[in-house]
Amino acid sequence: MATVHIPALLRPLTGGASLVEAAGSTLRDVIADVVRQQPALAGRIADAHGILPEIMIAIGDTEAMHVDAPVPDGAEVWVLPALAGG
Repeated sequence: MATVHIPALLRPLTGGASLVEAAGSTLRDVIADVVRQQPALAGRIADAHGILPEIMIAIGDTEAMHVDAPVPDGAEVWVLPALAGG
């Protein structure tokens, strides 16, 4: 299981939950389990093409570049809104 940290921006869709325990060996699997538990997050983190451009995901302290990234058991997965500006 991984602990998925939900950013404040998406918490209204999770009933205020900031953490979701999710199963999976890849980021794709973990996201699918999060969406299974929190259906309102469908299409808000990733879609069929991968991680949405407005979202950054880290597994531990490493940015996940694709949804096929491995997620070790006990990992902390951070879903963060991507920062942009100039």
